[in-house]
Amino acid sequence: MNATGQVPKPAPALPFNSPLRFLRELRTDALGFLTRWAELGGGVARFQSRSFTSLLVTNPEAVHHVLQDNHQNYVKEVRSARIFRVGLGNGLFLSEGDTWRAQRQTVQPAFQRRRLAEMTTTIVQTIAERLDRWTEFSDSRQEFSVSEEASRLTLEVVSRTLLGQELREEADALGQALATTFEHFSYLLRHILVAPPFIPTARNRAFRHALATTRSIVDRLIKAGLSGGEPRSDLLALLLDAYGGQRTEPQELRDIVTTLLGASIETAAVALSWAWYLLGKNSEAQSKLHQEVRTVLGHRQPGFEDLRSLTYTRMVIDEALRLFPPAWVISRTAVGEDEVCGFRIPAGSSVYASAWVTHRSPHYWENPEAFDPERFSPARRNGRLSHAYYPFGGGPRSCAGDQFSLAELCLALAMTAQRFRVTVTRPVVPVGLFTLHPRGGVHATISRF
Repeated sequence: MNATGQVPKPAPALPFNSPLRFLRELRTDALGFLTRWAELGGGVARFQSRSFTSLLVTNPEAVHHVLQDNHQNYVKEVRSARIFRVGLGNGLFLSEGDTWRAQRQTVQPAFQRRRLAEMTTTIVQTIAERLDRWTEFSDSRQEFSVSEEASRLTLEVVSRTLLGQELREEADALGQALATTFEHFSYLLRHILVAPPFIPTARNRAFRHALATTRSIVDRLIKAGLSGGEPRSDLLALLLDAYGGQRTEPQELRDIVTTLLGASIETAAVALSWAWYLLGKNSEAQSKLHQEVRTVLGHRQPGFEDLRSLTYTRMVIDEALRLFPPAWVISRTAVGEDEVCGFRIPAGSSVYASAWVTHRSPHYWENPEAFDPERFSPARRNGRLSHAYYPFGGGPRSCAGDQFSLAELCLALAMTAQRFRVTVTRPVVPVGLFTLHPRGGVHATISRF
């Protein structure tokens, strides 16, 4: 019974109760299934079986309640957290309680405005070096995968700015290891009957090799950080200082670095791929971007203070994150019983918040399927409901590096527009894996601008 003396009602339920069908629907078409599930009405919808209860919250008020107002009642969803911990350990993404608060407090200073300004020079240099390699694509009009380029770029940016080290020789190995790890996560989440880890199937062997590769690279990074040298202020240096500079690195430190590499590289690469895709399919928006870059930057490289003037560039990023949010679904487990928008949330149930669904709902967005960067202009964003837009999550557990990611994405988009025009050459279908991927990658040709 709630504060008004009324008994919360059960949320509208899917017309089936088979866990196998539930997972099959997610495996076959996760994005379409979530959209259909949300259409049951009320902004909160339910799946009920004998073994478990799951709820999908898409109403912004409901999302705000789960992620912000009553976040203490919602921990990382138990099954997915168990799967992710095998590869990511107990870093910032998965830790809870006092452990999470201590990790967040340690990591947050690395993303302060002053440090972000200091990192901008390195970010810009890294982007410029990657774009220099694009001249061969433009000269030959050769089709190439901008998704692969985005992955390499974000890996180089993270390794240089947040870890203070180069990863060029190990970049391909780490990129492949992370891709294998995330693909394995997606497979386990969508299947109940899977081979136990100790059985040497091809999938399990590939996953073990990916984990070993990632761990070897992370251990080398930590060892190099411990070796001394000039004082540094990157995130790895802050972590090493927080953990006492021990010569034998604690597991928690390894977990935090692994999570940092996996999350920051994967999400930024996917977001940048989708931004290039949308511009490559919308010549008018791409022309507006070129005009802004010519006006603000001319032919010079951008600096940190230019970010505030690249307003249309930022609107393009915001709109890309609305249409294709890398974190397309957030999962939680309800610790205790709760009520959301008049609906009952049973203790122990899984609760999913889907930015993919909310960001594309006609209830909260005008013409939601259209690519319209100017919907993020100051005039049009006024009055928008909190958590109608939440590409970086919400509440205390929102992404610690959101401002770093936005700066990286804006700089990459602006610097690309200074030099090239992008034309998408193949249709792309989004697929909900660990992040929201373009199936098969985004392919394009470029011409000099």
